Amino acid sequence: MGLPNQRSVRRWCDSIFVSTLVACAVTWCPAAALAQAAPAAAPAPPPPAHEGSAEFAFLGTTGNASAQTIGLGGDLILRPEAWVVRNKAAFMRNKTDGVLTAEAFQYLIRGERRLTTRTAAFGQDTYFQDRFAGVAHRNSLLAGVAFKLIDRASHLLSVDGGLGYLNEERLTGDDVSSATYAFAGAYRWKLSPTAEFSEDARYTATFDDAGDWRVDQTLAIVARLTSLFSLKASNSVRYSNTPVLGFKNTDTNTAIALVAKF
Repeated sequence: MGLPNQRSVRRWCDSIFVSTLVACAVTWCPAAALAQAAPAAAPAPPPPAHEGSAEFAFLGTTGNASAQTIGLGGDLILRPEAWVVRNKAAFMRNKTDGVLTAEAFQYLIRGERRLTTRTAAFGQDTYFQDRFAGVAHRNSLLAGVAFKLIDRASHLLSVDGGLGYLNEERLTGDDVSSATYAFAGAYRWKLSPTAEFSEDARYTATFDDAGDWRVDQTLAIVARLTSLFSLKASNSVRYSNTPVLGFKNTDTNTAIALVAKF
């Protein structure tokens, strides 16, 4: 495959630009502006041995038009000694006038073994399904090294890179089965004791086809309401430079969810 055409790249850039604007607008809301930020130079406190969260989003419309959107998610992190094991799942479904118009599911399990205070070796497996994007199911294995560039109480910036294998069964066209390489970055900014901004981005490409690469990006801000519940606003962008035949390059998902953390 050749290089991506200008229209596809422009479409992806527009999606990233819009998601960034949304995140900036939410970040500088009055509540965050009034809160006092944690000292930038303070070291990050030790994380808990285990933590988890569950989130729920719902939007319903009745009357002249009928629509229903449901979003579910969960995250469980365990930290036995020098390890960090993370399980994360997300589900989204939309119905319009009783007809299913969108449905996607993703599950990730990742294990990290600390090598030094800033580096870790990791392995992960991601399962993804979205028939409305032409993906019957996809399994993606990845192993590599992660490094913390910044590790402070108010700012955390980490990057990772590795090699893996991707198997994707598509509803139309040829399936994808190839070795892959990937790079990712994750940023956390603790705006105040009750608010946090985050951005995660990952680039994945196949060795078999130089034109088959994809980018996943998520921007989110979480504001704590009580000791148990928080409000989360997020915007996710999935871009595939070589989408399934007959389907679009870019999928976006904007959501506001209630999150319970334990």
